[in-house]
Amino acid sequence: MAENTENTVTSVTTFKIAGEYFGFETMKIRHILEYVAPTNVPLSKDYIMGVINNHGNMVPVVNTSDMFGIKDDSDHPEASIVIVATDDANDSLIGFLVDEVDDVFDYTPEMWTKEVVMQINESVQGTLSGTIKKDDKFVYAINIQELAKVIEN
Repeated sequence: MAENTENTVTSVTTFKIAGEYFGFETMKIRHILEYVAPTNVPLSKDYIMGVINNHGNMVPVVNTSDMFGIKDDSDHPEASIVIVATDDANDSLIGFLVDEVDDVFDYTPEMWTKEVVMQINESVQGTLSGTIKKDDKFVYAINIQELAKVIEN
């Protein structure tokens, strides 16, 4: 998600991981599914849970809390898989396991700051593009393309 510096309104879909709020640009989200157990893929990265079939597409599922290094052992009955397009052509899809989908809202440049105070796994820290202040919560904006690069490498 890029910094919103123009006089535009951008939509973000927020979700929780270990009590913290994160967000993807709403236009990148293709599906939000109730949690289904992925099929294991041998020799994959530790945070890759496996793959699921979504409308004929094999979609890798990332355990987002593991990838970000912010473990939470609490039970999450509202766990969901958020499937996002990592490119403009929708050719590449990745599913992210989240504790709970929270909100969809529009944000303006006044709500945005480039600063990110959240400390996550160093390999993905650079995928956080900024912070959005909404009411009494801070939402850490995730740049999907940058996160996809980390997963693919």
